[in-house]
Amino acid sequence: MNARQKMPIDSIKWCRYIVKSSYVSVALITFAHIVWYLMARDYLNNPPDIYLKYFIIVPTIGLSILALLADLLVRSVWVSIQAKEYLCCFIFVIISFYLIMTHSIAVVLICTFMLSIFVSAVFSKVIITRWVFFASMLSVTLFSVKMYVMGNMDSRMIMQIFITCLMFVGAYLMAKILIRHYHDNLTAIISSHEEATRNELAFLQAQIKPHFLYNAINTMVSFCYTDSESAASLLVNFSKYLRLVFDIDHRSMMVPLEREIELINAYVEIEKARFGEQINVEYNIKPELLTMEIPSLCIQPLVENAIKHGLCKKDGGGTVHISAEKSGGSIIIKVSDTGIGMCLEQLNKLKNAESSNEGVGLFSVSRRIKSWKDAQFDIQSTESEGTTVIITISEAVV
Repeated sequence: MNARQKMPIDSIKWCRYIVKSSYVSVALITFAHIVWYLMARDYLNNPPDIYLKYFIIVPTIGLSILALLADLLVRSVWVSIQAKEYLCCFIFVIISFYLIMTHSIAVVLICTFMLSIFVSAVFSKVIITRWVFFASMLSVTLFSVKMYVMGNMDSRMIMQIFITCLMFVGAYLMAKILIRHYHDNLTAIISSHEEATRNELAFLQAQIKPHFLYNAINTMVSFCYTDSESAASLLVNFSKYLRLVFDIDHRSMMVPLEREIELINAYVEIEKARFGEQINVEYNIKPELLTMEIPSLCIQPLVENAIKHGLCKKDGGGTVHISAEKSGGSIIIKVSDTGIGMCLEQLNKLKNAESSNEGVGLFSVSRRIKSWKDAQFDIQSTESEGTTVIITISEAVV
């Protein structure tokens, strides 16, 4: 998960975008040649049948097959991302080669110059830009050979080729500078994001309210006089709760779902010692999901809110239901309670995050879940019936 978060771009998305662009390019090239064939047939350098065959039919079929093949490979799960990136660059190189052999040097200059910058901006990899640069220089070489064989090589043409080469070198150097600048900024952004995440986790850890600690300790003290075994059990759960809250890997910020459930169990046992049968917790978690990694402290605050704002404010208490299951390519985690619920106005205020004062833990959990790739966070509530928090995670992410 952490490696996915650090990816600077979604390469698959850009590869599909480039494939779609190649379809458009083929369509535009074909359209331009057809228009020229129909409108300026008398001015063609080649006989109409030759022009129709070699400038319209063959290129259209060839480039279309190439684009279709690339589309299939980009969509294939068996082809690596790096291979897809090179494949997309290859498509543009082939189209550039075709334009080189059929159009003037101005078109070659624009296409290859923009290609270098475009590839650099999309993939942010110097090695790909380097290959594009070499392909561009090869394009100029082929064009020069073509002009030489046709006998059109004069001093003006040599100067154009020289300027083109200089622009290619400039494009390559500019691309390298852009990539280095982009990587430096990206590294700074990632570092800043990780630092903010660590600070946020520390902030969540600091949200262990003093009154919760006082109440837990006072409850343990009272049990020491009346029920030493319960006091010992409560002390064990209190120790486990503190250990699980503070003993978190600050590098990955992720924990197995099983560990989060342990934290919830310890917290609930402490609260049940105070409120007794007012609090009930039921689990429905698929065993294969227990090893799934989730952001730390993202479920326990939901249970805490359910108990504090839902069950404890309702006469007779209620039940918190915690479930985790797979459904339609997603993993759905639900924390629902049978507490007092909330009115529509309160619910909308909470959903729109108008104020973190409505619950620091819930506000923070919502923001962290929404920043997780392909994850969604939703709250549903009915007054006097209860509240349900739903976390939906794409199965491909975990």
